Amino acid sequence: MDDARNKIYTSMITVFWILLAFSVLALSNIFILNEFDLFNRYIFFASAVILTLLGIALIVLAAKAKINRISKAFFILTGSSAAGIVIGSVLHNLVYALFIELFGKGFWAGMGDEPVFFIIALVVCPIALLAGIIGCIVLIARNKVVMQ
Repeated sequence: MDDARNKIYTSMITVFWILLAFSVLALSNIFILNEFDLFNRYIFFASAVILTLLGIALIVLAAKAKINRISKAFFILTGSSAAGIVIGSVLHNLVYALFIELFGKGFWAGMGDEPVFFIIALVVCPIALLAGIIGCIVLIARNKVVMQ
């Protein structure tokens, strides 16, 4: 039984560090690698898919892990915000296309763009991801991620 707990804990920590690496890759792709247009699209889509899958995996592993509540909260926050960035941007585009299809091309003329999922994907989730990553790193560094 203790061996299964250690495997979930080790997997959770490993997924967290990989998610951190892909978060850095995605952000650097947006801000730095934008000049290299040939690889930009492929790197962006690959890192977006992997970031979403890693976020979902971190949520599942943190929910299964027998760790203290604050650690569980930070790991779930990190995973959900990482997945939320990609899911929010996809939902933004889908809602935008759906409203244009339902109400016509002139529907958004006075309003601009669909703002709800856009704000979630580009403001709320990155701030939550940063808070979750910092919280997880602090808890890991201080050995506060205690198995129960």
